Amino acid sequence: MSKKTKQKVEAEKAKHEKVLFKLTGCEFHIQNLTVYGNFKPIDMTLWKAIIGFHRQISINLDAESVSYHRWHEPEGKYHSLIPFQKTRKHGLSVKVDWQDERNQKLLDEYGAKFKTDFFPACTIHTHVDSSAFESGTDAADEVDNPGWHITLGNLISESKYDLDFRMRLPQLKKLKEYVNTGSKVDLDMGHLFKDLKKNQKTIETTPGTEDWHHLISRVKS
Repeated sequence: MSKKTKQKVEAEKAKHEKVLFKLTGCEFHIQNLTVYGNFKPIDMTLWKAIIGFHRQISINLDAESVSYHRWHEPEGKYHSLIPFQKTRKHGLSVKVDWQDERNQKLLDEYGAKFKTDFFPACTIHTHVDSSAFESGTDAADEVDNPGWHITLGNLISESKYDLDFRMRLPQLKKLKEYVNTGSKVDLDMGHLFKDLKKNQKTIETTPGTEDWHHLISRVKS
C-alpha cells in the first residue's frame, strides 16, 4: 500500500470513528462528520438577569449590548461578565476594548478571586428590535471563541423574542481532521436549556429582572 493510499484510508477511517473533545462546560464528540453534545444548561434565574439587562439597554439606547459567560466547574454554574463597552445608538454595533484599564481590572479581579482566567467565554449580544442572526461581523468576532453564542432580537416591540443559537468549535489541529472548525454549528435551544418544553415560554417572553441593572452604566453610546 502506498503512503498516499494509506493516508487516504486513515482519513476515511477518521471520518467514521467516534472522537471525544472537551470545551468549557461541554463534552462533545464527532462522528460521521457530525457534532454531538450538550452544554451545561443556563438556569432561569441567570436567563432572567440576562434578558433584564440586554432588554433595558435596547429600550434605553436603542443599541446593541454584549455579555460574556463562562462555565465554572467548581461551583457548577456560569459566571458572567459585563465589560465596559461602546455601542452605537440606532445601529447594530458594539465594541469591547479589552485593553481598557477598566476591563483589565475586571479580568484581573476575576483571575485573583477564582485562580483562573475568565476567557475562553461564550457570548450573548443583541440586535435590539431586529431579527436575530449571526452577521458577518458576529462570525468574525466568534470564530476564535469556542463555545456557545446567542443573538437576541425583537426585544422591544414583539411579544416573543427572536433567538439565534450556534456553537463555535476550538481551532484544534486534531479536530480539523474531522470537521471545518471555521464554520458555525447551528443548534436548537435544547442543547443549552434544561427542560426546554417546560421553560420555553419563559425563555422567549420573560421581561427579565433588574439584577444586573446596576451594570447598565458600563454601556455607552
